[in-house]
Amino acid sequence: MNCPEIREKLAEIKTLKQELVSGLAQAQNHEDTLILVNLQEKIEGILKEIKEEIVKRRWVDWNEYSPKELKEVRYKEGYTCQETIEEDEDKRSDVYTLQVLPDGRIVSGSSNGIIKIWQKDAQGAWQTETLSGDIGSVYTLQVLPDGRIVSGSSDRTIKIWQKDAQGAWQTETLSGDIGSVYTLQVLPDGRIVSGSSNGIIKIWQKDAQGAWQTETLSGHTDWINWVNTLQVLPDGRIVSGSNDRTIKIWQKDAQGDWQTETLSGHTGWVLTLQVLPDGRIVSGSGDRTIKIWQKDAQGAWQTETLSGHTDWVRTLQVLPDGRIVSGSGDRTIKIWQKDAQGAWQTETLSGHTSFILTLQVLPDGRIVSGSGDRTIKIWQKDAQGAWQTETLSGHTSFILTLQVLPDGRIVSGSRDGTIKIWDGEKVEKGI
Repeated sequence: MNCPEIREKLAEIKTLKQELVSGLAQAQNHEDTLILVNLQEKIEGILKEIKEEIVKRRWVDWNEYSPKELKEVRYKEGYTCQETIEEDEDKRSDVYTLQVLPDGRIVSGSSNGIIKIWQKDAQGAWQTETLSGDIGSVYTLQVLPDGRIVSGSSDRTIKIWQKDAQGAWQTETLSGDIGSVYTLQVLPDGRIVSGSSNGIIKIWQKDAQGAWQTETLSGHTDWINWVNTLQVLPDGRIVSGSNDRTIKIWQKDAQGDWQTETLSGHTGWVLTLQVLPDGRIVSGSGDRTIKIWQKDAQGAWQTETLSGHTDWVRTLQVLPDGRIVSGSGDRTIKIWQKDAQGAWQTETLSGHTSFILTLQVLPDGRIVSGSGDRTIKIWQKDAQGAWQTETLSGHTSFILTLQVLPDGRIVSGSRDGTIKIWDGEKVEKGI
């Protein structure tokens, strides 16, 4: 690459950045966000290309980093990238969502409309079952108490998957007045709750004759299009967050009619929700704040606002001790808790070089984060109370989703079309 070619690349970056800024101002939904993610990735790729050329004076062989050629990598803190499971390279697609079945099998949903169930056979080789039927991207998955799989898709349907007596996968399709289905939850009694791009929430259940019946909850005036914007309170009430900047709580009254309470205060899209052990609602927004919502003794909703992030609050988790963990587009993770005087205190975890897209909490309380920088980080305090981090590298694109297996292993899904299982077993030095 000569100097004129480098200048052309820099001009291309300038144009892409202008498109990115314009797109951020106009983004309306999840698919728009993915377009912006593509722009960001393209900019980063060109910058890396220029840097490598200047330093090494040769083209980067991207195939050198192909996941198929990835060898087992041992990290100094003991984590091992143990497995990579993926489709053929020409069929690879973004892994948007992961769930774990009660028996430990992994379920994945991808942008190609395919759901896969992954498990090891007796010889330790990964086997997969493919569930086809969705014609759009599979954005969200849930597991019913009896082990059936529920999927929500951009084709505006919900599907329930189960095996028949002969071991063949059967599916039921739920459709109606719904848009692209971005989020699903399961109520304690097994009813399915869906949120979609038309702002409508639906509750699905079978009647005594085995026919699917639905109840429609209307009130939001914009999309419900983020994976974690439906939650269920301990008492069974449904909580929803929307691009209309409101949160709604839905419950039936004594007459069986649905009633709703609307929580207003955010000035940006509601991107993520969590529920604290005591039933308080936590919301993260495009307005860069976190809000905690609870009723006072008089039954009025009160809110506390946590400020500190400088970009969208994209993901939330709750630690076993009730502390709140937030991940943001500002590349940081924050841990929030009240001190003895009742004031909110925060700790900031820095280290990622791109936006935080997903968080999980391990059984021992360690925090796991996935980022646009293609890495996963595990955060924990040492004996002196200082935060330490382990970095898991191997993915070649953004980390879109994380789950934790019953044995504590981490499962990650990426835009590179692969799923990785990370084993936390300590590795002896010198091996």
